Amino acid sequence: MDPERFRGGRPSGPPRNGGYAMIALMVAISVLTVFLLMAVPLWQTAMQREAEEELLFRGRQYVAAIGLYLKNHSNQYAQNFEILHLEKFLRKLYEDPIAADGRWDMVFQDNSGAKAKLLVIPADQAQAYLGRAVLVGVCSTSPETAFREYRGKKKYNEWAFYLGGKENEEMPELQYEGRL
Repeated sequence: MDPERFRGGRPSGPPRNGGYAMIALMVAISVLTVFLLMAVPLWQTAMQREAEEELLFRGRQYVAAIGLYLKNHSNQYAQNFEILHLEKFLRKLYEDPIAADGRWDMVFQDNSGAKAKLLVIPADQAQAYLGRAVLVGVCSTSPETAFREYRGKKKYNEWAFYLGGKENEEMPELQYEGRL
């Protein structure tokens, strides 16, 4: 045995507290994990609220484009969203930020009866309604429940954005067409 190595019955050299450091590291990682797990729902809530604001913005962009098209085309309504984009009334074809597939339903105003009705129609079936109704807006396709209420409605697919809609009034009755 090397007498230099032992002093007072203990081996000399660097102290051996590596085990304590490992335990402290594991405790720190556990605490950090708990805080991150608590932050995830807050982050998801913030992201959904951001998407709701984006939905409102994009819906209003479509309505403004429809209004400008109507004004510049002697009160003729656009047939689809692509026309609004091609004629530069809409900067781009915005996707629905809430719906998984990004598609919108189209809002048509049916004036064929005694009272005008708002029809919500899937975009792929809209061609069948062009003779009896005019395109006035968009509606989200997502059936999810929102954090906020928009014009008295809590589900995104009840949030219709249409020409003549007033933000401070309750949402009128919407008639959903072309759904199974």
